[in-house]
Amino acid sequence: MSWQVLRTLVHQGWWVIHHPFERQDPRYWRVQLMQSLLLILQVYSGAFVLLNLTLFGYFDMAIANLCVFAAILAIQVDLRKNLNLDRSAIALTGTIVVFLGIYLAIAQGRNYSFIWLSLVPTISFFLLGIRRGLYVSVLFLTASIVFIVVFSSGWPSYELNIPSYFNIALSLFALLTISRHYEKSRTEAFAFLAKRNQELEILAVTDPLTQLFNRSHLDAMLEIELQRAKRDKTDLSVLIIDADQFKTLNDSYGHVVGDEVLVELSSLLQSCARATDVLGRWGGEEFLIIAPKTGEDGAVELAEKIRVAVGRHRFTDEDLHLTLSIGSATLSPTDTQISIIQRADDGLYQAKHDGRNCTRLGKSTA
Repeated sequence: MSWQVLRTLVHQGWWVIHHPFERQDPRYWRVQLMQSLLLILQVYSGAFVLLNLTLFGYFDMAIANLCVFAAILAIQVDLRKNLNLDRSAIALTGTIVVFLGIYLAIAQGRNYSFIWLSLVPTISFFLLGIRRGLYVSVLFLTASIVFIVVFSSGWPSYELNIPSYFNIALSLFALLTISRHYEKSRTEAFAFLAKRNQELEILAVTDPLTQLFNRSHLDAMLEIELQRAKRDKTDLSVLIIDADQFKTLNDSYGHVVGDEVLVELSSLLQSCARATDVLGRWGGEEFLIIAPKTGEDGAVELAEKIRVAVGRHRFTDEDLHLTLSIGSATLSPTDTQISIIQRADDGLYQAKHDGRNCTRLGKSTA
């Protein structure tokens, strides 16, 4: 039998619970654990029916194991058919709790049977949640302790034997399997949340069309850079860039083409901006560049570099021509965030008034 055939049989076995949940969904791991527990309990209870009848001679335990096998099989059939996770989780937890209670009463402490009690909290918390899992665990363990205190005085003492080895080995293996499953689900959940938080952080500061910074982030960055420039006594310039007659382009070619032009323009602006510059979409067809440690001459040089590059570019499949009007302002001692933006906007207004496709400086307040 080839590895591929064996793998197919494993993934299509009778124990497989088909479901629509993604790995980041907590229900995915809940189903996976129930699937694993159902398989383990079927194998365990089926094997011990035979062992108790043939090797160990515990006929009462064989009957209990047979009942567990039947109950687990019924839960599996119902889960595969209806995918009712809450009902199956309650039924599975209840079956385990009832069986362990019966097992404790029948075994009377022999074969290290107490070790199986440690599985109840782990299974209950994962399948039923924190609150219901706590109730079940506390009630079951309390009842078990009371039962042991009341009846254990008449129990005989037992030595370590083959059934004891079975109990210890299988219970520890079950605990290891469940713990690994829990840790894997917890790790993947944290990884998914970290990734989603990172995506949300990016979305919060990003313009959805151009993938540049949005206006709210530009406002925050401008305040940071303005305070830094004043503290360190360095230059700071702001450029407001506007696509000339963009409304006419939208009216002539449609908003879909207009959006394509804005996306291309954004990429072109990114290629012209420097690594230290903060570039974003200011609104509509307007863009803003925050240029730290850049004086008036440097700002004009950057603006002209952008204006010339865009003027030479042909946009979209329509081979469209586009020009820019740019307003620039350099920080003065009395400037605030509002005033430096206002001066850059005044420069942009002047560039429009002077025939577009040019760069103009906002009037200094110094």
